[in-house]
Amino acid sequence: MKKIPWSGYVTLVVLLILFISSSMPYEEQSLKPGLSRYVNLSFADYFRFISFDYNGEVSVAALGASGFVEFFIRKAAHVSTFIVLGAALFDLIVRSVRPSVLAALFAYTVAITIAVFDEFHQILTGGRTGLIQDVLLDGTGALIGIFICLLFWKKKTNYKFFRR
Repeated sequence: MKKIPWSGYVTLVVLLILFISSSMPYEEQSLKPGLSRYVNLSFADYFRFISFDYNGEVSVAALGASGFVEFFIRKAAHVSTFIVLGAALFDLIVRSVRPSVLAALFAYTVAITIAVFDEFHQILTGGRTGLIQDVLLDGTGALIGIFICLLFWKKKTNYKFFRR
């Protein structure tokens, strides 16, 4: 029996985390009460000049200090989760697909597909919205993870990108 690589387990765990978090309504995931209660948010005043649109205005004035900080925590969670997923997918795929650039492209395609389905799952969940901007963030995270793995793979194997 063939041994499952570490990246197979990591991929399954990340997919499970994505499914569970996408199944929860926003109210169950809100960090605002905890942030307001346990974190001194006075530093948010230094960021009052920041204002942009991301499915509504994102600013300290519009969201409050806890909402503003929560927004960036949530988006950092998107990126970091997909950094891990992109790295794990690349490791899984590069074991059987050569050259490594082709494996990276395939891993990125799978990661984007997962991101799209995750956002679709959020649409089906009450109180949640699926956003194309989140798919773009997820794709950026996957690219970062794949790129890091590609660099380590190249260094570890002294592998030329386009050689078989």
